[in-house]
Amino acid sequence: MSESKADHLEALLVRVAIESLIAEFAYLIDHDQTGKVADLFTQDGWYGREGGARSVGRDAIHKSYAGRAERGERTARHIFTNLRLTVRSADEAEGTCVLLLFAADGPPPHPAEPMLVQDYTDTYRKVDGRWLFVSRETRALFVSPLFERVLTLGKPESAKA
Repeated sequence: MSESKADHLEALLVRVAIESLIAEFAYLIDHDQTGKVADLFTQDGWYGREGGARSVGRDAIHKSYAGRAERGERTARHIFTNLRLTVRSADEAEGTCVLLLFAADGPPPHPAEPMLVQDYTDTYRKVDGRWLFVSRETRALFVSPLFERVLTLGKPESAKA
């Protein structure tokens, strides 16, 4: 196999692994397994909103999702699409994707009204053979008047010492 074919194959394998990571993120949230979401991040990873709050580290991310779970039953589908990926090295990559969110409190069924469309800007790192999020930053583009933010993240980055 030529080096260019080998490089192409490796890039495809990285892409599949990161697509699987993003799908697992959505699945865990949508199927009441939010206690496992923090494990998809590096130990020092963070999840935040553009210009806003960030939960930094697995403990902080876990705490954010524990607070969300305390609200009670929620029906949600996080639909991620349009992944654009740049592989920086054998163990580092960055990418963007788009979220289309359907969500409502309580058991299904609910009206099929999208709540949110937002961009995600991610960085990824391969740790012990497994791709993880180093960072996920969101930027809301379209927001339904019915949308209610249910995930509380840590302090704004600018407020941290």
